[in-house]
This record gives sequence, C-alpha cells and structure tokens, in this order.
Amino acid sequence: MVYSTLLVEKKDNIALVTFNRPDKLNTLNTQLFLDLRDLMAEFRADLETRVVIFTGAGRAFSGGFDFRVEALTEHVTQKDLPNERIWQLFSLDLMSAIENLEQITIAAINGFCIGGGLCIAMNCDFRIAADDAKMGVPETNLGMFLSWGATPRFVALLGPAKAKEIIMTGDHIDAHEAYRIGMVNRVVPLNQLLPTSYQLANKIMAKGPLAIRICKKQVNAASVARMSPLYLFESELWERNQISPDIQEGIKAALEKRPPQYKPDAGVPKFDISQ
Repeated sequence: MVYSTLLVEKKDNIALVTFNRPDKLNTLNTQLFLDLRDLMAEFRADLETRVVIFTGAGRAFSGGFDFRVEALTEHVTQKDLPNERIWQLFSLDLMSAIENLEQITIAAINGFCIGGGLCIAMNCDFRIAADDAKMGVPETNLGMFLSWGATPRFVALLGPAKAKEIIMTGDHIDAHEAYRIGMVNRVVPLNQLLPTSYQLANKIMAKGPLAIRICKKQVNAASVARMSPLYLFESELWERNQISPDIQEGIKAALEKRPPQYKPDAGVPKFDISQ
C-alpha cells in the first residue's frame, strides 16, 4: 500500500517507516494519523516483518501536532467538543496499536522529537537518538495537558518526579540528557543513526521469534499496568480542557508570539458557601 505521508520500505524482515512531511518538520496532521492507523493494520497481518524502525525525513523525527497558524486559528474559532473527544479516543487507540504491535519497534530519533512525535517514540520498544536530537512536550505552554495516553508511559520510563518535570515545564532536553534520565537507549552520531538501528534490529532477530514476542508482551503488561484507569476518562478530561479559558489564552498567545497570561482558576464556577 502507498501512503501519502509515510514512506515504507520492507527488506530482510525489517520495515523502515519514514514520516514524510519534511517541509512541515513531519508534524502530525489528520492524514498522517489515518496513514499510521492503516499501516498498523497492515503490520498486524504481516507475518514476515519482525522489526519496524520509525524515523523522520529531513531535520526532524516529528515536530508534534500540526500547530500551524491557520490550524491554531481554526482551533480557537471552531469548537466541536464531540469531535475533540472522538479525536482523543482515536489517538489513544492509535498509540496503543503502535505499542502493541507484534513486531519489535525502534524509534530512530533525528532532530526535533516534540509533543505527539515524542508520544509515538515513547510507544516504541527502543529509542535511539542522534546526537542532534531535541525532545520535549510543549502542551502546557498552550494551556493543554499531555494526552494520547502518554503520561503513564512517561511515568513508567522516567519515574513520577522526572515525568512531572518534563511534562509541566515544557522544556526541551537534548539527546545526552534524554539518555541520562532513561528516555532513550542510546545516543549516536547522526550518520550512525540508521546503521545502529538496523544493528539492533538484526541482533534481536537472531533470537527466537516467539520468545521475543512474549518478552515484549510481558514487559508491556508490567510497565503500563496503571494505564487502564486513565484510558477510561482521559478523553473526557480533554473535552473539559477544550472549554477552559486557559487553552484559549495559550493558543492566542502562541498566535501573537507573546507569553500567555493565565488567570488562577479561570473558568471554575464560584460558589457562595458563606450561608
């Protein structure tokens, strides 16, 4: 199958999937998500491919969700809450599909790996970063919270305190700091990124296929045991977040290229409890 936003090359039981919107830093738009959904279904029925490597064309793995000016303007002026909730459920299902592929997955992180792009990488079994990589989640800068089921995965990988720091500050970290805190498995020069990823893939494929699949499922079951409760209500939290003045101010500030000016407890009903 040919995809409009992805390049897929299969050879010797390894699939290389390249996000192919280089002029937009491989930001995630609706079409890319639909292509990923269809690709996950293709891999589900693929008995030949044993390892999937994800990377990005050009100078980014992925710049995250497509927050271009026109997209932000539309977000401010057109609210459709049922669609926001359905989008979240779709995204949760897609992230789970990536995480639970029968194949082993490797994120070969080049350049920027931001927001939703980092969520995809965190759902892979391994992350190898080029030494020029920059990672972070900017959602709180826009008055949003980290969604797509990413929070428990951050906690499982980094621990609660470091997960809170990365998520709440919105700061970018470089590849070496990401390695230090356990976010990535290795850091290599950019020209060694794909060779190192293929080397790891071949090492894993030398092991028993059934044993590898079982190992993956055992670790996933242990590490995201806290995922199910959040999955049930995260889309409702997102729907609530969308009507908050926080997100309106965050997006307007981004459009106007100024720091946001948030008000404490904005949009929270005030009740008189004096009587």
